[in-house]
Amino acid sequence: MSIRPDIQFYYNEKSKTHNEGLVKPLKQLDATESPSKSGHLDVSGVTLMNFANISQTTAVTVAVLILVGTMGVNLSIAETAAEPSFDSFGGNRALKGKATGFFHLGEIDGRHFLITPEGHAYRALGINHFHMMTSQDHDGAIRKIRKWGFNAGCYQGPRWMWNRIPYTKGINLVPTSPYKPDSQFGFRDVFDPAFIATLDGSIRRIVEPQRENPYLIGYFWTDISVWERERKGESWLSFYASLPADSAGGKIWREWKASHPESEETKFLAVIAKQLFSTAHRLIRKYDRNHLILGERWHEIDMPDFVVRESLPYVDAISIQPTSPEFNHEFFKEVHEAYGKPIYIADHVSSFATNEHPVTMGQKAKSPEDYVAYYERYVTTALSRPYVVGYHKCQYQDQLSPGGMLKQGLLRRDERPYPTVEGIGEANRKALQLAYAEEPKD
Repeated sequence: MSIRPDIQFYYNEKSKTHNEGLVKPLKQLDATESPSKSGHLDVSGVTLMNFANISQTTAVTVAVLILVGTMGVNLSIAETAAEPSFDSFGGNRALKGKATGFFHLGEIDGRHFLITPEGHAYRALGINHFHMMTSQDHDGAIRKIRKWGFNAGCYQGPRWMWNRIPYTKGINLVPTSPYKPDSQFGFRDVFDPAFIATLDGSIRRIVEPQRENPYLIGYFWTDISVWERERKGESWLSFYASLPADSAGGKIWREWKASHPESEETKFLAVIAKQLFSTAHRLIRKYDRNHLILGERWHEIDMPDFVVRESLPYVDAISIQPTSPEFNHEFFKEVHEAYGKPIYIADHVSSFATNEHPVTMGQKAKSPEDYVAYYERYVTTALSRPYVVGYHKCQYQDQLSPGGMLKQGLLRRDERPYPTVEGIGEANRKALQLAYAEEPKD
């Protein structure tokens, strides 16, 4: 059997010893669908294989059993990889941290990483919003995103994802995300014991069932919450000014005003933030002491410094939803240097125009080809920064907004993949290679 360098090996996902990001399939071979009873992967009809790409990154003992005739060709998983490059959570075995049984943060050679429960460096590369998924084939969805180079799920963290792939979980502390409909949006008196009791119950319902799950990376807080901005003429400050004088928040507001007669009223936002963030931290730790707290999913355009600083004692990272068209080097570097914490890009909206939808949410390109080039620039730049520990793309499947604008996914609404997915996969694999490179960019 001749060996050609342009044909590459595809590894078994279910064995959890995959070499994702370093190898790619010539022909899709899925051991989860048709493994033989012996544990061998039936690859009948495939006569040419190359293991060179694997040997570049790990010592691999290869034994190819060629059975002629009706037996076809069988490849023993156990004999294929003596030491896989990635652990069962996707961590890079070449970069070692401390094994604690849960995801945590660490620095290796001056670079920030998530550290997997098994103790290896990991940069999360996730895809968000599986709540729009129309199929119930959850295993199939995980196979797809792994094939397309993703190594993490989404921040909704649906229950079916809990034992399939690393994921994050969002906890909306207050309903102040600007996209919420009027019936759901609202500011809250975060000093009110009734609010704290309600938040306690909400956090407990989310956190307690997951506190022993090693696949959970950590918790995000409110999604792109309104802080300095107004929404339909209402703001945090106008809300507190409207509270009754004998209410918990009303008393705090008036006392602060009396003791800070020369201060700008916007500085009261720091008082609100400290109360909200310290309470959220205390309640999460009440029910889960194992997982990371990734904090607010800050909107790049609404990150008042004096508010962000109030979160620092209570979070492990600074999580951001970017709005700049390209990766904003200056902004992200300044955020990292100012707050001294790694950065997690929690949700990045990007898309391209289609014939049916010439205007799309977060549009960055007019054609699929241009979009792939854009996406590669962004994700490779982001994950090669020494301080970026995660990046999540928006989103898995198409969604139409109430106004008819397309929020574009990897799949169309009829579940057909867009022609960009192979290019996205190549970009993702390149991004992870750069993330673990020995000489990362500043």
